Amino acid sequence: MKQKAAAVLLVLSFSTGLVTTVQADSPSGSMSANMSVNSSAAATSKTSSVTGQALPPLTLKQAVEWAQTNSYNTRTAERDVERRRLELKNAEKELGNSPIDYIDNEYVDNETSWRNYSSSTLSYLASKKQAQYAKDQIYFNVMKSYQSVFVAENQVKNDLEALEIAQAEEKIALAKFARGKLSEYAKNESTQARVQAEQAVEQGKIALQKSRDALNFLMGQPNGTAYEMVDRPVYKEPKKLDIELQIQQLTDMNPNLWKLEDSIKTSELNVRYFDFNNGAGAYDLAKMDVDTAKEELAKGQKDFAESLRNLYATVKENQKKYVQLEESLRTAKEALELSHKKWARGLIIEMELKNNQLKVNQIERQMEELAIELDQNEYTLNKPWST
Repeated sequence: MKQKAAAVLLVLSFSTGLVTTVQADSPSGSMSANMSVNSSAAATSKTSSVTGQALPPLTLKQAVEWAQTNSYNTRTAERDVERRRLELKNAEKELGNSPIDYIDNEYVDNETSWRNYSSSTLSYLASKKQAQYAKDQIYFNVMKSYQSVFVAENQVKNDLEALEIAQAEEKIALAKFARGKLSEYAKNESTQARVQAEQAVEQGKIALQKSRDALNFLMGQPNGTAYEMVDRPVYKEPKKLDIELQIQQLTDMNPNLWKLEDSIKTSELNVRYFDFNNGAGAYDLAKMDVDTAKEELAKGQKDFAESLRNLYATVKENQKKYVQLEESLRTAKEALELSHKKWARGLIIEMELKNNQLKVNQIERQMEELAIELDQNEYTLNKPWST
């Protein structure tokens, strides 16, 4: 392969996902090009790099705020808290107006008021838990949608690079066919591969807009709106976690388990303030409801603990995968650097250089997507009821 004083190299850039034409002249008349990828630049690549358009920035915090305002579930939960607060206040007033036996210091003939007060207290506390649950759920849904845009962007970048490879291979095939060194069938295969790569790019762009629109829907923004997502997840060394202690703490905070506990308390209230005019049989059923509610709580706690243990195992496995990818990236970059030197001396063809660059780019994107998954895993480990 002869070296040229001036040459043009089509570089597949990770930071842009587009083709950049680089022209270089060296004092010796040979061409060299810097195709190494800067990981920090890749991690902060902008949404506009895929589309070529300057987009308004959007933080995850802003996206969550818009979604909270737009959420029917959040608004409904907040109204329910206010409603339950008023009901509790009214129950307290009714209780305060009850006559008191000053000898035994007990309320007289006021079981209905006590029952209403106890029930209203449970309902109010449950509504506050439900409101927080709704907010946590919205946050997680927005975080997933927000970060899915990064994944879709990466796919477009992969597709664009694959298209450049296919175009280069088709160009080579056409040149060989013109010289009679390639069959028409092989030439047509190369053209078809290029066409399929173009279709993949278009499909990827459609999928990217769908990801954006899923986020737009949560935020109450019009379809077709595009933002520059500025909060890209960055891998960080996880803190040591005592999963059994975490399970114990989260069990007390879990609003779903709170509902099961409320079922027990409600059933016990039904027994305590049972109206025996309904018959002894109905009283036995009321006591059975207490036992059933306790069994459901025990099962819920067991299932919850097991799900957290499984999630923690997944997190540790993903952490190992990330370390393995770091090693793969180091090896891929070494291979890319070596191919630079070989290409500069005319020992390899440009296609080999491109393929080595592609390996580096793809590993970096895999690492980013694994960092996204770990970020979501961490949130779930702290607020599992949000998923």
